[in-house]
Amino acid sequence: MPLQWGDLNLLALRIRDDEELLYDLERGAPVADLPDGASALDVAYREDDTPLGSTGTFDLCLLARALFPTSRDHRLGTMCARFGISWVARSRSFAIAELFQALIREASTLDKELVAVLARLFLPPISDILGRVLLLPSEPRGPLDGNDQQTDDTPAADLPITFDIALSPNGPIAAEFERFEVRDGQHDMARAVTEAMEAGHALLVEAGPGTGKTFAYLIPALLHLRNAPADRVIVSTRTRQLQEQLFLKDLPFLVKKLHPTLDVALLKGRENYLCKRKWHNFVADLTESLEQDQLQWVTPLVRWMMETDTGDIEENSAFLGNPRARSLWSRLNDTAHHCTSAFCPFQEECFSILARRRARRADLVVVNHSLLLADLMVDGVVLGKYSHAILDEAHTLESVARMAFTRALSEWRIQHLADDLSPTRRRRRGWLHRTPFSGGAEAVERVQDLLTGLRRVSSEMFSEIGEQFESEGRASFGALRDASEQVDTLGQLLIQLENSLDALVEHIVDPEPLKELEGIIRNVQEMSGTVRDLAEMPHENAVHWYERSPRRFELNATPLDIAPFLKRTLYPKVQGLVLTSATLSVGGTFDYLRRTLGLNGELHDVHCLTAQSPFDHRERMRILVPQDLPPVYGALDPFAKHMAAMLASVAKVSKRNGLVLFTSYAMMQAVRDHLPNDMNVLVQQESSRTALIERFREPHQTAWLLGTESFWEGVDFPGSQLEILVIARLPFPVPTDPVFAALAQKTEAAGNDGFRDLSLPLAALKLRQGVGRLIRTTADHGLVILTDDRMLKRGYGRYVAASLPVPIEPVADGEALRRHVAEWFSDVGGSKLRIPGN
Repeated sequence: MPLQWGDLNLLALRIRDDEELLYDLERGAPVADLPDGASALDVAYREDDTPLGSTGTFDLCLLARALFPTSRDHRLGTMCARFGISWVARSRSFAIAELFQALIREASTLDKELVAVLARLFLPPISDILGRVLLLPSEPRGPLDGNDQQTDDTPAADLPITFDIALSPNGPIAAEFERFEVRDGQHDMARAVTEAMEAGHALLVEAGPGTGKTFAYLIPALLHLRNAPADRVIVSTRTRQLQEQLFLKDLPFLVKKLHPTLDVALLKGRENYLCKRKWHNFVADLTESLEQDQLQWVTPLVRWMMETDTGDIEENSAFLGNPRARSLWSRLNDTAHHCTSAFCPFQEECFSILARRRARRADLVVVNHSLLLADLMVDGVVLGKYSHAILDEAHTLESVARMAFTRALSEWRIQHLADDLSPTRRRRRGWLHRTPFSGGAEAVERVQDLLTGLRRVSSEMFSEIGEQFESEGRASFGALRDASEQVDTLGQLLIQLENSLDALVEHIVDPEPLKELEGIIRNVQEMSGTVRDLAEMPHENAVHWYERSPRRFELNATPLDIAPFLKRTLYPKVQGLVLTSATLSVGGTFDYLRRTLGLNGELHDVHCLTAQSPFDHRERMRILVPQDLPPVYGALDPFAKHMAAMLASVAKVSKRNGLVLFTSYAMMQAVRDHLPNDMNVLVQQESSRTALIERFREPHQTAWLLGTESFWEGVDFPGSQLEILVIARLPFPVPTDPVFAALAQKTEAAGNDGFRDLSLPLAALKLRQGVGRLIRTTADHGLVILTDDRMLKRGYGRYVAASLPVPIEPVADGEALRRHVAEWFSDVGGSKLRIPGN
């Protein structure tokens, strides 16, 4: 039955956008005015989260996010396209009017329970309209768009198959590709991975873009499990993007072709999954508190939560795309300290538990390095036993492990612990308020008193420490006891709090809050241990350091050498081990990685391979080093001014997209300040990373993206999206960084050279990662401009250059650089370069 707007007591809309439009719903057309006594609903679409002009305005974007939480974005154009609403030759306001009708019709088809929850969470006028929708008859609706997955159960031929057959032109893989290319490097890597898994040794394999390394390790893994069904494989990655690509794209395709009965699973850290118990507590707390206005930010969770199979928040782009919603995630996600396990009323439908169950029974599990390391720390409780491990993006394993084992303390963490138990402003309820006690009033009061003392002492301690550690940035310190007399008092309060919480056990009858209390006590114990460690001087394999900014002041204890941990926990656990990345070697050897990861051949024979790239980089790219810029290691402003002039000149000559990688925000901003206003520049920190990437990828434009740390790896801009890469400075570690300084000191204490054996290899590896942003696919080509003359003037420049895919070329001055740029892109346009895909 068509929706009758009269049934909703809606006659007209007043669209407040680029123009004011009065729209008659029954007639489906704009009108000049309304009948006497009639009113119109004010509607606007604020996709950029700017405040609405009126509190009585219907924010259509909020409703769109709630109804389609997994949509890739929620821009007006995207939502209109979903419903076939065209606004070509029409006003934006007219499109909003039609979209309003489409979204209300969508809401009327949903389950009444879902609509009721949304009506409860939204503020007026959205809640009012949804309340009226509840009174309408509804039609059954299928699952949320985007969650359906078509499966093909066509079995692979039950015939012996090897990696040679799988990767052959007539094999099962090639049959699915219109153009299949046999790659020698991929073939060599697949052979080496097969041997490592069968013979039981460790393999370090470097495979750059175009090699096809993902298939080169997944195919041998699947075939090994087909031949040895009792074995089990863990595949670990650094980035979420690769983790999801493996599970959602590569593995389904290969499993169907090579091993259809294989059980595979994806597992992330439990903090990525929604906790249903915390959700219900959150809604109950906010409904009865002064925070009711925050309920509307979690509306994208409602429909998604009812229809998702995983509960992984990464599916929910609407929630993650709103900063105000993201700030609430710590009150909604699963955590060990708040889990009540068997006593939770939602245990059987717990997303985190279900994900871990799937992982433990799966033959192949895709995880991330942080989760793998956390599992090793608890002796395999989460992942269970496995026979083989493949670590992709292995160049990051050392740094990920070091940060995974870092213990941190901040005033915010202490206050957060206290607020979990008893919030001060009573804007929400804490554990003490939610828990029914049987007597024990004095014990509860004792905990309250200790929380008051904990807040006061932590505030005084961090204030006292802050006066001594006053400079912003990062720096090391020794014993925290020397910086504040309050450290011992804080430690004593935490011990007393642990004992007092333990005394509450005999006054709790309900097993659910009792189980939650166990997690709270563990949290207090961990914090107490961190305070105890920081109070004393760090041991020889650790460094104490602080990080301070206007919004953050945190104390940390970080281990330095992680090789002993890996040698004790990971290497004895597996029969075969594969570590791979596009960048593992330095100066043509794998010595640095073997040393830092402890792969010295004690437990496994260690084999190394550099897989041949199918790309002829000499035809695809050049690396130019201008000689006329001021030294990058000198005064900042002269360099920034000359570099900005160079960038503007190159942009004007080339008319191509460029990415500029910096090693500091200060240098990036200084260069930005000198760039001309008519240059289309996107700058990190001026928008979210995701938004910058999307804007940079937009066709029919020329843009220059300026970025720092997070853009040096993990981003792909194929083809014409990126044709010029500029690297401002060799990415040496900051000598004063407390962790690096301690590592350098430890390196030199062992008789090695801190610069040659630590700083230089790290810089070379990171430079290769940066240069690797340019050539990612068969259609890629372009120029790299490296504006650090130390590549030419210092002896170590040759060492660094030897790690790059093509020789570096000195360029005398700006005029010569412009000529090189013009000639290169003239050749590309004239098809003189033999670049497939152009």
